[in-house]
Amino acid sequence: MVLPCSVVQRRGQPTRESVDARWVCPSCAHVVLIGPDERCSVCGGSLSEVLRAARGAPPPLPPRALTRAQRQAVWRPASSSRHALGTFLLTVGLLMVPVAVAYLRPLGVPAVILGGLGMLLRRTAWPPALRREQRQRLHALRWGLPAAAELTRVERDFVPGVKAGSVVRLEYVFTVHGELLHGAMPSPHVLDLQRRPGEGIWVVYLPDDPSVSALWPPGP
Repeated sequence: MVLPCSVVQRRGQPTRESVDARWVCPSCAHVVLIGPDERCSVCGGSLSEVLRAARGAPPPLPPRALTRAQRQAVWRPASSSRHALGTFLLTVGLLMVPVAVAYLRPLGVPAVILGGLGMLLRRTAWPPALRREQRQRLHALRWGLPAAAELTRVERDFVPGVKAGSVVRLEYVFTVHGELLHGAMPSPHVLDLQRRPGEGIWVVYLPDDPSVSALWPPGP
């Protein structure tokens, strides 16, 4: 069952007495204090289930500072080896250009071929569409609102290079403004294969476009 609300806080574990604890209610999208009746002070929705949710530490309030490892877990080419080879060929081609212009004109053709091949490999290893998707996910991780969610599917990727080094695909559902939303996120972490459908998790989503979401934390 998808929990109807989510918890965020500035520090420490969420408790009813904590003055820093805040709820982000998906029914009304307002950040409210934890009340003694465990209800949203704006729309009156029940928050009791979230108190009992065992999801680990909730996401901090935005903006969030991501570590280098967390960014690399999201911002990565579909094929690291092909992207590295393309970068190498492009670099060699660029270095050959001034030599060809100044000393050896016949090197101009190989320089253009190597540079063009390098650019092609880099583009196919990290397509623009994949870059846009990853950029949106990073934006959600930094600025998105938190929501309680539930895993619905854990699928292993048998061809990791096709999906940015992903070894597992995690699908989940969460609620925003009373609407059930579906999300999916590839993961390069083998430990995520141990997750099971029905597990309670945290996600973050963009308030202006809830269809853009990401798992929190962006790592195992």
